Amino acid sequence: MDEKNKTIASTFNTKVRTSWVWLVLAITVGLTALFYFSQKPQVIVYASYTKALADYRLQEAHVMRLMDRVRVGLDGDTVAVQAQSMTLREMAVSFSRDVDRLRNEGVRVPSHEMVNRFEKEVLGKVASLRRYAHRRTEWFEKCKSLERGVADLQNLEVRNSIRNSLQNARSGSIVYVVHDMESLPDSTRESMAKLYDENEELALAWRSFDNDMAAAYSEDLARFFQEESLDEMSLKSRIPMAFYFLSLVLLLSTFFFALYSRR
Repeated sequence: MDEKNKTIASTFNTKVRTSWVWLVLAITVGLTALFYFSQKPQVIVYASYTKALADYRLQEAHVMRLMDRVRVGLDGDTVAVQAQSMTLREMAVSFSRDVDRLRNEGVRVPSHEMVNRFEKEVLGKVASLRRYAHRRTEWFEKCKSLERGVADLQNLEVRNSIRNSLQNARSGSIVYVVHDMESLPDSTRESMAKLYDENEELALAWRSFDNDMAAAYSEDLARFFQEESLDEMSLKSRIPMAFYFLSLVLLLSTFFFALYSRR
């Protein structure tokens, strides 16, 4: 029995030293690596983050529609704006944390600086929106108070002129001090001048919302994930061909190894 075991061991060692065995092992390892790589759902991950950024842009558009109603005085209740803007903030923070987690797992993601800058821009914009909504609501209260005072003016032409200028200010347009204000009492004239100045500040703040960097960073991030998803899909499309080729080589190698062993 011992002699038979020695013969089997000797035969096995001889076969292992042949190049065919190592070729079969190498191909098997290659097939295993291909299978493992093909199971990594990178495309799905990138697609989910592209969708998250699209959801952010939809939420941002919704918030800006609510803000526009506040801007022109159609909605004096800022509770909805506050709630929806906080949702916008939470989406940005969650996105940033998830990307950091992927980075720690070794997945290719945008740079930490870009993601961090996006989060900071969103947080800054949300804070600015909340301040704007609060100040604009207070501005309309002051405007209504002044309109009641203007309604008591005896001069119809002056009254209509000031009403028109206030109406323009209510729409968000910048209105400068008009000459008709000279006929107003000092207290009313000073209050109206302050109202126009504050309206100008709010109008400039509103314009800054159209040029905020948060939207630009979100587009850059979405473009990154879309490009990575396309590259990943292109790479994954080549895996079946490589898998079939290595399988064929493995089959032929096994055949020649068996033939060589018989000889």
